Amino acid sequence: MVRRLAGYSAVALAAAYLFFMYNETVTSGILVFILLYLPVSYAYLLLVKGNVTADLERVPAMGENGKRIRAGVTVRNDSRLAGIRYELILSVRDARDGKKKRKKKKYTGTVPAGGEETLWCEFVSGHCGSIEVKLEKLRVFDLLGIFCIGKKEDQACSVKIMPGFALMPLEITRKTREFQAESDDYSGEKKGDDPSEIYQVREYRVMDPLKDIHWKLSAKEDELMVKEKGFPLGCTVLIWFDIRESMTTSESFSAVAERAASLSVTLAEEKCIHMAAWYEEDNERIVKYRVRDEEEAYNMVWHLLDLVPCRDIGKRDACFAEEFRGLQFSSTVTIDSRGEIWKDGEKPELLRL
Repeated sequence: MVRRLAGYSAVALAAAYLFFMYNETVTSGILVFILLYLPVSYAYLLLVKGNVTADLERVPAMGENGKRIRAGVTVRNDSRLAGIRYELILSVRDARDGKKKRKKKKYTGTVPAGGEETLWCEFVSGHCGSIEVKLEKLRVFDLLGIFCIGKKEDQACSVKIMPGFALMPLEITRKTREFQAESDDYSGEKKGDDPSEIYQVREYRVMDPLKDIHWKLSAKEDELMVKEKGFPLGCTVLIWFDIRESMTTSESFSAVAERAASLSVTLAEEKCIHMAAWYEEDNERIVKYRVRDEEEAYNMVWHLLDLVPCRDIGKRDACFAEEFRGLQFSSTVTIDSRGEIWKDGEKPELLRL
């Protein structure tokens, strides 16, 4: 805007010079036009400024890593008199790189009287996580496009960049297959050792223990009936995220999300119910997600993208010990800040659970 005013002043001085050098009607008209243009333009801009609005209403909530994402900004002109020229400034940045400069783009156009139009900003993210799309400023120009007036905007939307989901090599051992964890859900396909739930009732067979006889039903059926105990469908595997602030970058967190997605989907594909957990430092609590199928794996990763790396490791470990006191898992897998998988303090070539 300063350069525009400087240019306007230079033109006005040149017109004044010509007016005094050549006493012609044309030069007088030009000088009057130039001198009146600034206040008229300013009055026009004040009049139409309130009629132009911009909204980030077409920004997708989710995108995929490495794929092109389109974010739309809708510009509306509530004035019924004339079309209005405008300029938008949009910025895009990784939410985890707060210290880095935003990538800004300018878009210009003209919205007709009483109309609207949508501008599309396209970008590609090379990392998983949250991308912030922000409407920085809206400028409205006068009829000749010389002067403008700005409207400060503070609109921002978050786009979560999801990782790809792919199966990974691992082995589910018999120990995990037959591990009975506490749960309110029970299998309808196999029996277990939980006396609080009956899997099925069948006829008595030789060698069946007498304590399993269903005496009431036996009296009703006039033959011995045996109740088989239920198999609780609890979480047999724990996926723990050891994400520390000093070791986490956008690249490393992207690796964490990709590894978590692949592991969770693979366990779901193997019908292995598992739990994903991490520390939420702001609320000083452990966040837990039970995953039974692929849909719940997607949901878990969606919330994982909001994870804030931990600063106080001591407090985190104390919360972990308190939260999981008395709970048992057949295996505990740790994913660290670099996205590497650990089991029993080692990085296995083939993960066996």
